[in-house]
Amino acid sequence: MDSAPLMPTTGKLTGPLFTECAEWVWEQLQEEGYMLSGELVELVFATERELGIHTRPLPEIAQRLADEFRVRGISGSPNEIEPALILEVLQWEDDFLGFAGISREES
Repeated sequence: MDSAPLMPTTGKLTGPLFTECAEWVWEQLQEEGYMLSGELVELVFATERELGIHTRPLPEIAQRLADEFRVRGISGSPNEIEPALILEVLQWEDDFLGFAGISREES
């Protein structure tokens, strides 16, 4: 993955808040035993907004992102990025947004 910033530039989940959210979600997943990179969390957040699907139901977002990553040739090591993992990321993202008082539509 290149070092270009993944951060969206619109909505309330931008700048330092985007970074804080991604780091917090990554930490929660680590505590649950998931081994994944922080960049994957950022990629999920950025891609759901890039595709304009961040307001859809979470299972739909997870499947669409898994399909999109596969089309783009983005995979985990050594396996594909599964919808179930993406759904975990999205559920923690929802928790963070709730704590921050931001709806998915505003994010």
